[in-house]
Amino acid sequence: MRQTFTARLLGASVTASAVALPAYAGVMFNSTGTSSNGDPVSFKAELTISGDQLTVQLWNNSGESINKDDLLSSFYFDIAKSGGFRPTLTYSSASGDVYRTDKSAPDTLQTAGMNLVATNPGDDTWQFRTMDPTKTPALGFGIGTAGNSSLSPNNFDGNIVGGIDYGIYASDATDQSLNNLLLVKDTATFTFTGVSGFAEADIKSVAAFRIGHDP
Repeated sequence: MRQTFTARLLGASVTASAVALPAYAGVMFNSTGTSSNGDPVSFKAELTISGDQLTVQLWNNSGESINKDDLLSSFYFDIAKSGGFRPTLTYSSASGDVYRTDKSAPDTLQTAGMNLVATNPGDDTWQFRTMDPTKTPALGFGIGTAGNSSLSPNNFDGNIVGGIDYGIYASDATDQSLNNLLLVKDTATFTFTGVSGFAEADIKSVAAFRIGHDP
């Protein structure tokens, strides 16, 4: 049975409280709120474990992303057994459909299923980091495409990722702030290895979505 939780929104927006519930097969997180631009936003994440593989799929379900502050740019999660024992995750893959945005015309598909793994300076796609769970947002792992110095040491390296490039947006861009950018449309999927011996019951019922390019 799939279990759904409420996740926090990080950024200059409202914060939703996480609901602590037991996890079952297929762990899903939902969060809704308002971006710093005043627009309603809605995000979803689903985490699954199969053998040694963890899959994380993210969605921007906002209906329409109007401004840079409406984009999904990071996701924090945690997997731990009792006593705080966590897996050593290896970033295997990341993919999504990348579009070139155009405020005055339909956005154009640039690369279907593009490789979104960021590991080198200037990649600008999606970086993975093991986090310090004793610091904000108190979660063990994170993936993100925008630098976030305000959450140091649990931020993303601005030398590898920085602005909002490859953030996840919804619908077609209509505003100048989203014009002529490379963005991931609707959803992206990330896979990791290293969870052998862990189960979906070990996925913690607290997670956080980070939105925008400069919270």
